[in-house]
Amino acid sequence: MITALGAAAALGATVLYVATSGARLASVGAAAGLLGLALLMGGLVLRWPLTIPWSVLFAGGGYLLAREGNAAVDGWAAVIGVLLLLAAELASWSIDHDGRIRAERALVLRRVATLGGLVTAALLVNFMLLGTAGLSGSAGILLAAVGVAAAVSSVAVVLRLLRP
Repeated sequence: MITALGAAAALGATVLYVATSGARLASVGAAAGLLGLALLMGGLVLRWPLTIPWSVLFAGGGYLLAREGNAAVDGWAAVIGVLLLLAAELASWSIDHDGRIRAERALVLRRVATLGGLVTAALLVNFMLLGTAGLSGSAGILLAAVGVAAAVSSVAVVLRLLRP
């Protein structure tokens, strides 16, 4: 129950940020985010795990719609990305939870610690990528290599943290 509320709160925070951004397409982005939130809540109630990626896609797409036309790098993009990741993880955890089976405390603590590490690593990598995107310079092979290395390392960190 707590994980379902956490997932809804994390996704709801992204929708709230989009709705209050004051951008030209903020209302369209907020509508897409609300559709994603409704999809997530329906998936949690019906225990349909395939609704999770679609809800994150709608909420993330709503954020991108609200950012349309703004050339500046949004410093909150790192936090939005982590909130989307957290919503997906907590929703998955909530759907997988079976109330008839009592989980061992050590397992729950390990899962919480893994999720905390995943969120922390994702936030760190997101801030590094935002910093790289904010640099102005000539588009050369070195800058492209740094961008590719950052993207590959972020995927490697996420995959490493997902391993049991």
